[in-house]
Amino acid sequence: MLAFLARRLALVVPTLLAISVILFGLMHLIPGDPLQTLLPADASEADRRQVSAALGLDAPLPVQYVKWLSRVVQGDLGTSISRRRPVTQLLGEAIVNTLFLAVCAATVAFAIALLAGVLLASIPAFARGQPLDRLLSVALIGGVSVPPYWVAMVLVIVFSVQWRLLPSSGMTTVGAEGSATDLLAHLILPTIAAALVPMSVVSRMVRTAVTDALSQDFVMTLRAQGLPAAHVTTQVLKNAAPPILTVAGLQIGYLLGGSVLIETIFSWPGVGSLIYGAIGKRDYPVIQGAVLMVSTIFILLNVVVDVLHTRVDPRLRHG
Repeated sequence: MLAFLARRLALVVPTLLAISVILFGLMHLIPGDPLQTLLPADASEADRRQVSAALGLDAPLPVQYVKWLSRVVQGDLGTSISRRRPVTQLLGEAIVNTLFLAVCAATVAFAIALLAGVLLASIPAFARGQPLDRLLSVALIGGVSVPPYWVAMVLVIVFSVQWRLLPSSGMTTVGAEGSATDLLAHLILPTIAAALVPMSVVSRMVRTAVTDALSQDFVMTLRAQGLPAAHVTTQVLKNAAPPILTVAGLQIGYLLGGSVLIETIFSWPGVGSLIYGAIGKRDYPVIQGAVLMVSTIFILLNVVVDVLHTRVDPRLRHG
């Protein structure tokens, strides 16, 4: 197990290094000038050169990258150009909110997907090729195909604008800070919008994996031995777990990295909203720090999924 974990962790550093190179290069290909947010329109060229030198933007790109990477290794992601605050401080405040939303959306999505996938795989009316199976497939494909930001806007229009049942933005209402009920009300709509795609993807995988497991000979053997249905279901889920874990891990990464538009629509103060605001202001340190942090979490999450795979299927430890 330790050797397997060491091999996986050994790939983390070169992967993050490659991400940092690509990320730094792409940031400087974005049209626009970060100095526009700091200087007035009538600023002189001398003022521009002075501010550029103070921010280190006048150095060649390779030099800027080396300096930035050396600070990152020491835990310093720089200072926000537009907000004049340390990037680590901004990300520390935002990542908590993003993780909270992602965990809630993942819990809802995976719980529904697991329950629905197991039930549908066990019901004869939903067998492959049957009319209900085709209808279900169309519904799940639709859940994957519909853009989450469109769902978010529809939810806001229906539940916030027309029916006035739920708040449409933020995490709390002014004057109600600290109220669990108020937080829950603000959490419902973004959770539904964020959970739609993972729920559809994982449901399809659970149903496929469980259906394949149910067709194996060991299931007939377990039933012939008179074992309880709960025990048979547990063994089926254990055999179906590897592909489900893989897809679930990728979907959690999607919730972390793909929440920019959802957080922006609902004004949720997370990493997505932070990145969106930083892009508009060409705030390179914030964008680079946020994307690098999300990438690190995603990579480490995949390492955790690989370790869980070895618990389910020990043969993978030697892969």
